[in-house]
Amino acid sequence: MKQIQIGQLMETSGVKFGTSGARGLVESMTDEVCYSYTAAFLQHLEQQGELNSGSAVAIAGDLRPSTGRILTACAAAIEDQGYQVINCGRIASPAIACYGLEQGIPTLMVTGSHIPDDRNGIKFNKADGEILKEDEQGIRNQKVTIPAGKFTTDGNLTTLSPLPPLQQEAGRDYLQRYLDFFPQRIV
Repeated sequence: MKQIQIGQLMETSGVKFGTSGARGLVESMTDEVCYSYTAAFLQHLEQQGELNSGSAVAIAGDLRPSTGRILTACAAAIEDQGYQVINCGRIASPAIACYGLEQGIPTLMVTGSHIPDDRNGIKFNKADGEILKEDEQGIRNQKVTIPAGKFTTDGNLTTLSPLPPLQQEAGRDYLQRYLDFFPQRIV
């Protein structure tokens, strides 16, 4: 087993807090770095009494080439921490955030938003909305335990597990909100 202190990881990896989560160069966002940030986020929620053992955590991502790999690393951390992964697929950031609010569960969105494709990020949302600066500090203060043999020396997962089956409710419900809002066109 290996211990990683997130504040130290920020300095050594170059992956730091940006808009509501971790952001960095794709080459710096190794599986181990993404796993560690996710585990730290969940530990922070546990310490705040905002997450119960066995609860669900929803994940989604954008269409960047690096997003699938990062989602896999995040899902591995969620499962290793004892939580259920809900795979919402490739949907918009507001869709996964809305789903988390409606379900009362935390969510992660792998997205680079507006930054170039050589970068990416993980947005963290608590059950009641985006993380705040004090949450960032709480995550930064976490020390996570990495299981022995989980990663290669260059930070890749040694075993890739497929994501859980796609659950389309989050994207479908988000779209339906807009369809319900606008009146139907009369022909």
